[in-house]
Amino acid sequence: MAPDPGKWERMAFIPKSRYVSDPQSRYASDPPPADRTPFPLYSSLVAQWAQAGRTVPGMPDREWERLMATPVWPSW
Repeated sequence: MAPDPGKWERMAFIPKSRYVSDPQSRYASDPPPADRTPFPLYSSLVAQWAQAGRTVPGMPDREWERLMATPVWPSW
């Protein structure tokens, strides 16, 4: 940092704390696998919203597609 408090200064080097001595040690502990089972609450909400014709996250939005397909300016 710069000598004046509150001001930033560009540093031309990478601090030693950012170096990794062993490149494989960074990936030594893999994260646990994600649980892919659907949540019951979310699944029931998706079913209700889809049945009511509402927009469902992760699914195509028919209203948005219709709006984007129409031209912005009228063609006279």
